[in-house]
Amino acid sequence: MLDNVSISGIPKDMESAQALALKKDDRIRKEFEKWAVLTYSNNRAIIQQKKGKDQGIDGIAFFRSDKNDNEKIIFQVKSGNVKSGDIRDLRGTMEREGAQLGVFITLKPPTKAMMQEAKEAGIYQNAYMSQPIDKITIVTIQEIIEDQKRLDVKLITEVLKSAEKQMEIANQGELDL
Repeated sequence: MLDNVSISGIPKDMESAQALALKKDDRIRKEFEKWAVLTYSNNRAIIQQKKGKDQGIDGIAFFRSDKNDNEKIIFQVKSGNVKSGDIRDLRGTMEREGAQLGVFITLKPPTKAMMQEAKEAGIYQNAYMSQPIDKITIVTIQEIIEDQKRLDVKLITEVLKSAEKQMEIANQGELDL
């Protein structure tokens, strides 16, 4: 059904997003994840570059905090079937990584149980935010494409540049010999 959709450039509609997300080639599906994270974050997130298992992190961004440290947002993208356990996994990943916020981007609509699980994660606010936000946000590809929904948290670009440099240094240490 989606095999005859041409994939070139970035998705502009749901049909082309689904074609990209549902390709059997892992490299193409990774491009879908990159596109989803970068589009939703207005090109301000860092893409997880690790090959293979990404440990539940497809992207990372940083925002200003009340504390001296900056806070972390992690992004996770799913193109297959989704369930409430995916949100519990995201919560666990947030805890492991010390992230204050999590964004779950899904091709398929979230279930009521997923929405409830996300709400149970609580809300977050600091002095630099005009209003509190959910600790876990679930956003669909349809909302990103059709409603132009985007991340509404002011991110720190200087921190991003520094983190990218740190990731480059860390990746150089993982050379295959």
